[in-house]
Amino acid sequence: MAEKDKKHNAPAKIVFDKTFNRRSFIKGSAALTAAAGITVASPGKTVVKALATGSGSKKEKAEEKVFVGACRGNCAGACAMNVHVRDGKVVKTSSLKLPEGPGLPSKDFERICSRGLAHVQRIYGAERLKYPMRRVGERGAGQWEQLTWDEAIDYICSKWKTYQKEYGEASIGFSEGYGSSSPDTKYYQRLRNLMGAANINNGYDLALLGVGGNTVGFGQFVFGNDIRLMAKAKYIFVWGANPTEAGHVNWVFLQRALDAGAKMIVIDPNYTIAASKADQYVPIRPGSDGAMMLAMINVAEQEGLVDEKCLKEQTVAPFLVKDDGTYLRLSDLNQAAAGSSDDAIVVRSETGEIGLPTEILNPVIRGSYEIEGIRVTTAYDLLIERAAEWTLERASKVCDVPEETIYELLKMYAEGPTISYTSYGPDHFGNGQTFYYSLFALMMTTGQIGKEGAGIGGFACNTMILDYGNNMGILNPPQTKPAPVFFAPKLFEALDNGKYGNVDINLKSLFVYIHNPIGNQTDRKSWLKLFDKLDLVVVADTVMNDTTRYADLVLPVPHFFEVETYFGSYNGYLCMNEKAIEPLGESKGDFEIATLLGQGMGLGEFFTMTREDYHTEMFNNPFAQMVGVTWEKMKKEKMIPRMDFDAPKYVHGVSSPYSTRTGRAQFYQENILPNTDYGQTFDQQWEALPYWEPPLEAWPENPLYEKYPLIFMSERGKFKTHTQFTYCQWFLEILPEPTILINDRDAKARGIKHGDYIKVYNDRGYVVAKAEINPANRPGVLLMDHGWSDDQFHDGHYSDLTSRETSRSIINNAFFDCLVEVQKV
Repeated sequence: MAEKDKKHNAPAKIVFDKTFNRRSFIKGSAALTAAAGITVASPGKTVVKALATGSGSKKEKAEEKVFVGACRGNCAGACAMNVHVRDGKVVKTSSLKLPEGPGLPSKDFERICSRGLAHVQRIYGAERLKYPMRRVGERGAGQWEQLTWDEAIDYICSKWKTYQKEYGEASIGFSEGYGSSSPDTKYYQRLRNLMGAANINNGYDLALLGVGGNTVGFGQFVFGNDIRLMAKAKYIFVWGANPTEAGHVNWVFLQRALDAGAKMIVIDPNYTIAASKADQYVPIRPGSDGAMMLAMINVAEQEGLVDEKCLKEQTVAPFLVKDDGTYLRLSDLNQAAAGSSDDAIVVRSETGEIGLPTEILNPVIRGSYEIEGIRVTTAYDLLIERAAEWTLERASKVCDVPEETIYELLKMYAEGPTISYTSYGPDHFGNGQTFYYSLFALMMTTGQIGKEGAGIGGFACNTMILDYGNNMGILNPPQTKPAPVFFAPKLFEALDNGKYGNVDINLKSLFVYIHNPIGNQTDRKSWLKLFDKLDLVVVADTVMNDTTRYADLVLPVPHFFEVETYFGSYNGYLCMNEKAIEPLGESKGDFEIATLLGQGMGLGEFFTMTREDYHTEMFNNPFAQMVGVTWEKMKKEKMIPRMDFDAPKYVHGVSSPYSTRTGRAQFYQENILPNTDYGQTFDQQWEALPYWEPPLEAWPENPLYEKYPLIFMSERGKFKTHTQFTYCQWFLEILPEPTILINDRDAKARGIKHGDYIKVYNDRGYVVAKAEINPANRPGVLLMDHGWSDDQFHDGHYSDLTSRETSRSIINNAFFDCLVEVQKV
């Protein structure tokens, strides 16, 4: 491997008796660019480089123009920024002063992190795609021919028409992610719907998103409160999140709460930087958190720490559940027709009256009854019955947390007001849904929901303000054709079998946009095999990455600052994204690409809008009309603060019903179904209530544990957002290559020293990287920084270690549910 670049069998470059791989070549290129007189901006200051002439004179400083931009890197920041341009080139970014918004001062959102400062390097990096290209060698070999746009569109559409004619409309699949999302990327949905193409659901983060939607529904701040109200909390439980690293854009709001006197408790397998700032750190066995929460619910009931008012008024606790798992309704009592609009759920008073929740204001939440010959039990009693098996002793053994610590945590949590600051860490285990269902049930039981200073915090409560500029009628026109939805983790077996559950599948082509599945999905080897099964893989992207390298045809998409659009999620502002420079090379915006493809597929009558028309119409929706926001206003004001149209100070509560089927917070799920049916066995009554089961693989009782006794996880750091910013040279100077963090005890037992190259492996694959001894790691846990590209690993790939195994109820990517062993190489 010394004289060859291990990836794609490309020979290394040998210059002056030195061998250069891709990484060293890019690093050297930066030095050569500086020597050639090309300016590269540095953080926090403007660099104006004079170009020398033969006479020694210097060129005058170019005029600088400043545009408004937004960072759309999917880190939950969406920070607005100034984009500085000279001579038609972006030279730097800087923090933007925002207009005042409701609540805390807008300066809390006036921020720009190291990634935001590095956009210059992303725009002008060596990996930028500038022209349509078609592969001419084997997939992944890096051999391309440049095409014109007409040639590229004609090639794709002629292939697609043939596939749809021979194999059906769903033989084309559209695979969408979250990176760099904007209204422009949504326009592909219009194309997909009009084509009748299959929707390939990527399966990212669905445990949290699915459970949150089922239990409390989506509101103005997803399933939580305005993050600025965290300062009202007395306790903040950071549970399944690392806000100083993976969510550092929200750290200021945690700091405000701490300054106001809140106590922060961090529950995490590893001692993180956030843990070092906490009032209390609780190390816990990975994947066991749901068991602790069920024990806390059990003890809360035993010791009178439940909030009965919250349970009666805001939750399904008083609803009466029949033996078949459904709620007792008026139709069961012959008072309404089944399925009619007035077939409402009923509750029982303490004296035995049966009526609607609006009629019986003090319903019972405990007990089993027989009502007109129908046996029923309150939903709350079913919850307590489910939690009863989880004693402090049992939870302590499962979670590796002392009984007295769990009890102490419960006392603080129930006292409140308590914010549960969570994110996607638990989501990445195969039992991730057990964490979130149990957490929401704990919140409801103790009343830590629906009031200021309580509820969900973190990434789960970022504002969905983008809905103000979202017209679903455009994306789902009346001519939309029915098409199947296939979830990525179960796609591969389906293609082999020709069936996805009861649905036929015969995928011939895949169109990938705003994500890098080969670099980010679990079980990378399966994705490589999938691509090899397909006749045509088309990728629209801004840079060359793991997925574009393995595509058949690549369409170049501009950087954020090269097209005019808007963005509005997470940071409390609807943000204008002005076009600061012309797109590099021949790259075209996602809106324009979708239009060209639509016209090429013979759907020209549906793709006549200009970009200006599209943005104007996207604001033609009830949300925007309610607050008077238009595209013209957006262009004029640039940054519009979060619109609060007389909404309560907290999203969920009596004055603001939950956006669920019952209008209440639901720890009990009536008639629950899996998020996709691929033919799995599903027990509705078991899944109706919170439960805990071990991770699918990463658990000591798994027989595989004897062979592979270590858990492998990846962590989200400050220098990347998934595989964005992967090749940024500033960050590569700080962290030039992937490293694997290993506890000192685990390292010593295997003869590993700091700086050694080590091989992490299991039956699925391996990765080789440099060891970093880290006593803060929980013994038995390996950590690797997430976001590296295929050609940056010493050997192998960390995604080759992961599995596509997933929960039966919520199909999801379980990145952390992975057993491995490690050895020095």
